[in-house]
Amino acid sequence: MKLQVFHDPTGLRGRRMRWVGWGLLVMAGLCFALLAWTLTSLEPRTAPKLAAALSGEQAHAAAIPPSPASISSKAWLPAMMQRGGRPPADETLGFYMPWDEASRRSLRANVGQLAWVAAGMVSVRGRDHEWIEARNDALMEILAGSPRTQLLLMIQNDSETGWDGANMARLLASPQQRQSLIEQLAKAMTRHKAAGVFFDIENLPASAHDDYRALLSEARTRLPALRGGGAATVMIAAPVADENWDLGAYARAADRIVLMAYDEHWQSGSPGPIASQAWYAQVVASAVARTGADRAIVAVGSYAFDWAKGQALADSITVEQAWARAAQARTVPLFDPRSGNTGFAYMQSGVRHEVWMLDALSAWNQLRVLRDVRPAGVALWRLGSEDPAFWSVLSAARAGTQPPLAALQQLPAGQGVDLRGTGEVLRMGGPAAGGARTIRADTDGLIRTASYDKLPHGHIVERRGNAPHQIALTFDDGPDPRWTPQILDVLNRYHVPATFFVTGTHVLDQPALVQRIVAQGSELANHSTTHADLDRISDAAVALEINATQRLVETYTGRSMHLFRAPYLGDADPDTAAELRVAQIAAKLGYLTVGLNVDPLDWQTTDAATITARTIAQIEAGTTSYARRIVLLHDSGGDRSATVAALPAIIRGLRARGYEFVPVSTLAGLTRDAAMPVVAGSKAKPASMDGLLFEALRVGRGAIGWLFVAAVALGLLRVLLLSALAVWQTRRIAQGLHRVAAPAHLVPRFISVLIPAFNEERVIAASVRRALATQGMRVEIIVIDDGSSDRTSAIVREAFGLDPRVRLLTLENGGKARALNAGLAIAKGDVIVALDADTRFEPDTIAKLAAWFADPGIGAVAGNAKIGNRVNWLTRWQSLEYITAQALERRALEALGAVTVVPGAVGAWRRAALDAVGGYPSDTLAEDQDLTIAIQRAGWRVACEYDAIAWTEAPETVRALFRQRYRWAFGTLQCLWKHAAVMGQGQPRGLAWFGLPQAWLFQIGLGLISPIVDVALVVGLADAGLRTFSHGWGVMSEDLTRMLAFWLVFSVVECACGALAYRIDGREGRLPVLRMLAMRFGYRQLLYAVVIRAVGSALHGVKVRWGTQQRSGNMTAEAEPPITQAGPDVDRGDEGLPPIPVAA
Repeated sequence: MKLQVFHDPTGLRGRRMRWVGWGLLVMAGLCFALLAWTLTSLEPRTAPKLAAALSGEQAHAAAIPPSPASISSKAWLPAMMQRGGRPPADETLGFYMPWDEASRRSLRANVGQLAWVAAGMVSVRGRDHEWIEARNDALMEILAGSPRTQLLLMIQNDSETGWDGANMARLLASPQQRQSLIEQLAKAMTRHKAAGVFFDIENLPASAHDDYRALLSEARTRLPALRGGGAATVMIAAPVADENWDLGAYARAADRIVLMAYDEHWQSGSPGPIASQAWYAQVVASAVARTGADRAIVAVGSYAFDWAKGQALADSITVEQAWARAAQARTVPLFDPRSGNTGFAYMQSGVRHEVWMLDALSAWNQLRVLRDVRPAGVALWRLGSEDPAFWSVLSAARAGTQPPLAALQQLPAGQGVDLRGTGEVLRMGGPAAGGARTIRADTDGLIRTASYDKLPHGHIVERRGNAPHQIALTFDDGPDPRWTPQILDVLNRYHVPATFFVTGTHVLDQPALVQRIVAQGSELANHSTTHADLDRISDAAVALEINATQRLVETYTGRSMHLFRAPYLGDADPDTAAELRVAQIAAKLGYLTVGLNVDPLDWQTTDAATITARTIAQIEAGTTSYARRIVLLHDSGGDRSATVAALPAIIRGLRARGYEFVPVSTLAGLTRDAAMPVVAGSKAKPASMDGLLFEALRVGRGAIGWLFVAAVALGLLRVLLLSALAVWQTRRIAQGLHRVAAPAHLVPRFISVLIPAFNEERVIAASVRRALATQGMRVEIIVIDDGSSDRTSAIVREAFGLDPRVRLLTLENGGKARALNAGLAIAKGDVIVALDADTRFEPDTIAKLAAWFADPGIGAVAGNAKIGNRVNWLTRWQSLEYITAQALERRALEALGAVTVVPGAVGAWRRAALDAVGGYPSDTLAEDQDLTIAIQRAGWRVACEYDAIAWTEAPETVRALFRQRYRWAFGTLQCLWKHAAVMGQGQPRGLAWFGLPQAWLFQIGLGLISPIVDVALVVGLADAGLRTFSHGWGVMSEDLTRMLAFWLVFSVVECACGALAYRIDGREGRLPVLRMLAMRFGYRQLLYAVVIRAVGSALHGVKVRWGTQQRSGNMTAEAEPPITQAGPDVDRGDEGLPPIPVAA
């Protein structure tokens, strides 16, 4: 018995292949480990020191004038009030700003102390009274955890230029507009689950107050009704020292009136204490007397004003920011014993600044006043700006105890960012640290003596780069092979240096462009590897993103980098510790973070003029305190033609205004070599080793891209050629040009049907019954039981034991080929039909196959196999595959004389051809394909009869399908290898030029590379999806766009060709398009796995066995016909049979 093709009984080849495999695996593992070590070996580096602050930029202390003489230090408690009254009521309200992270942080920490939260979520602006409403999920989440705290929806008449009293007065004067406003408020309350509304309407003309009170009365009346009877509290904010406000009347119009007891010195006025203690005691006592204590809530301020000389409006800042400015000026705030407020002064850039604040010291004294005034509650303006000790002070005031000295004297580390200097180049400084102050309380419980000993601060960030008349152009996301060269050409033409923030993936793809950037005099900076949103990934992943790009740049340029900008995180003015996380990781790797304040949004527009105008306007808006020196542009991530077109105009326009173009390093006070140091010494060798790895990776990435294009292009070309040839062959068939005319008497009249069977008890009877139902032809049925362990033989005996046309041959198990040869040896017919036991013929199938043998040159005829058990998605996919393959591929190969397989399910063979090639081969698993090629090599032709239908049972489970297709793939590979000489000999021409090469290329070759292509596409799609989600469609790379376009075109063409196949077949209705598309996701991958395993088995020299195919018997083909009784001349050959017509 012949050895199976590829089988190595010694096992030597298998052992060698295993050694080779392990060797390759170890080598790949070592390369991967080396690459991983290269990318993850984080060398701690120190970021370069920034240049000293420009002359005048560094703040320094200045003397603060004494508080005005009119401010008394004696009358710190209300006159004519009962001393030692009750503590402030527990009805505490906090003002919350949704846009402020510090406000959110404060609310989260202290929500349990609040009965009410007035959230600034609604604004009414302009002549048209535009309704602007904010949504704040964080607020809802915080309040959900504190059921006792109720939400008040705060409505304000603020605008970008201040409080818009005039337009609000117009609204208030209209009853209809007031009603409309109330209705909108009711809906907003429902949306936000608010318990009431808070009106903060300011800067009203005197004539509008009656209308305002009318609105409040109407709101109190109508809101409950509009909300279905639910309660609706109405509160307002009112100044305590404005004679236009009739506080008594307002108190009667609202449920609560919040007295804003501050702004003794206001934002647009002259500098001074914001709410001196004597002033506070006087105005609060007077206001509460007018409103009534039961309606009054007194607001305590905790914030600061920074008045700069010559500026119309003071800068409203938090207490922590005030402390930070004092620290930068190397001064300390001074507690003023006359006013009870704290202040300091400093000089910066030649401008005098005076700062006053309301801290926890003033808050304690003011709360002490409220013990005597006894209002209904206390409010804090505002959450997020307060002295951290305010809450300890509030708790002690409620308890009626002495000042909480421990809490007041220990100042916690700042929660924000301590920005020092101006500019857009950031260097991470020291961590946040706490401070201390010394306090002494008098016998009356008031704090009259205090001093700041050490100021707390947040995370220190040094900033530089606000050099006058210097501009740095920066380009993110490249280099890009299309846009970066054009940008470099423009920069070279105008002799302008720039800084390119490159991504590692693009560096890997375009090393020559990176080298050109350096050679042309521009700078390189780090922009991560994959352009990920670094704020959403782990610290280790951030470090990997940064380090990988650094290693790539070192490899291809011989220079390192010290400048970094995170994707999506270009803020030059961070104000929370969370915003510094990525920059702090970069700092440990030796990077300065480069922010930006000039962003023309070139990635959003295609208009060059708009980009130019935005850039110049933003630069011109820069000040000594707010730098606008670094311009963000892009050289990749989409269509950058507008950026390229705008660049010359930007350069000319800024030069005409006196600006000089410099790299970012110059703004930071660094040399080019300091920003991009040369890799030398011990670092040079690892960089050269990295180069080999990166080059291999680059070539591999490029190869995968080209493999994808090649695979799709070849597949597209194949399916189009097959379709064209199939159409041509179909027309030839219709015209009768596909077969040689032969006389009818040459048609064989007696056919031998061989049915090899191994454990086929479920299907054998139906298969035999179908064969016996053959019309127009005498048949003998030979069932060869190849050692079945079930009742296969018994069923044949029981069902057909009395039918002389059926013969049973029982053998020991020896394989399908041996079984067929045993049947062939006793067969009487000149034409042999071998069918699988799960196959059922239609009555005229054998006759239609036999008709071809009137042509003496025909050695075999292939029929048309169809799936008979379309019972689930898997078998329906197989059915679609059978239909398209036989309608297109087989017709095309027939037209070329290149049919590679007469299927075992439905095929007929000339006995003489079988004898000429030695019968059924036993050295391959695909004996039908092996025979098909062999008889053509022996000089016979192969024909196809598409009307000869056979229904076969397909595997119904993935496991069964895999086992079947694995045998088929391995058998095909055996046949291709066995008959490889055909291609060298050039004969038979059809097989040599078309049949076997296309099988090698498409069945084996594409099956091996397609998984790589699929993985590349999936990875590319996932990466593009993440980038597109974060930054819009423009970031999708051209390579991925091209891959998608190829894939989509191929899918469309494939579906069109599938529809053509169904039309050619003519029996199956319309193509199930969705089912065909779905085959690409799972089914095709299973077929790829089959090919990979088959190639692996061949290389290892294993012997593959047929195994057992489990049959379900779930055939849905037409009902079985009755068995035609055998005639008396069953063994008399073809005598007496009617003639079968042969097409001309």
